[in-house]
Amino acid sequence: MLELLPVVIKLILAVIFGGVVGWQREARDRPAGLRTHVLVCVGAAVYTLASVSFGKGADPARVAAQVATGMGFLGAGTIIRHGNVVRGLTTAASLWAVAAIGLCVGIGGRALWVAGLATVIVLLSLTLLRNVEQHLLHRARPARITLHLTGGANRMQQVQERLAAQGVKVESVELAAVGPGEVQQIRLRAELPSRCDLPAVASSLANMEGLVSLRCE
Repeated sequence: MLELLPVVIKLILAVIFGGVVGWQREARDRPAGLRTHVLVCVGAAVYTLASVSFGKGADPARVAAQVATGMGFLGAGTIIRHGNVVRGLTTAASLWAVAAIGLCVGIGGRALWVAGLATVIVLLSLTLLRNVEQHLLHRARPARITLHLTGGANRMQQVQERLAAQGVKVESVELAAVGPGEVQQIRLRAELPSRCDLPAVASSLANMEGLVSLRCE
């Protein structure tokens, strides 16, 4: 039988490790955020604890393999395709890694050090390596731009011209009427070149005639 205190400690660690990674994904406004990562890490830990309590005839390795297989289905739900651009792969990988961390937490002992170190590595990969990719590999970065304009549909060409001057590539456009009068919401999905950043894009759009509000992220 499992002792209560070690189980409680392991579940708390699973919440912490999964929460650290999930908080970073939540801050990046990804499909799977804090709650999802915590649940995955805790769930993997619980499956491992249950497999250990089955007795000598049980094979914990089979449980670990099934957890990894099940994560494939969950991770697939975070992957979205927009035209030729595929998004969500990093979040799917973070869920897969968090499940492995949860397995290590459930095993306990020296595996707890593996879980802690893996959490640090995953967090650094999601933060520092992203900056390395942008600065060293000069890759385009995704951005979402939301404008509220009077006569928005008529000013769409002006918006695109200003973005094109910054080297920004527009992938999709959504128009919607909001509020009274002629105020319209324009939502853009775009790619920023490596030489351009969000403050520069916001500055190029900030002085547009009829602009009510602007959000770039």
